[in-house]
Amino acid sequence: MAKNKQQKKKERERRVAQKKLAATAKKRTQEKSTTGSQTTVSERSRYMTAAVSKPNHVPTSKKNTTTQRRGGG
Repeated sequence: MAKNKQQKKKERERRVAQKKLAATAKKRTQEKSTTGSQTTVSERSRYMTAAVSKPNHVPTSKKNTTTQRRGGG
């Protein structure tokens, strides 16, 4: 019985290790395929940031809040 448990445990560890290896190999292939599309994403992001430009923020004179608190409003 003990040998059977040990064998099952070893088989499970081997299966998990094979799954991990397969997952890392899959990630590597995806990374290789996405390297070509990364340039298009950066170009697209540059285009979108240029299209949505922020207005120039001009700071106005800020009121002194201490006098408002002391004066009651």
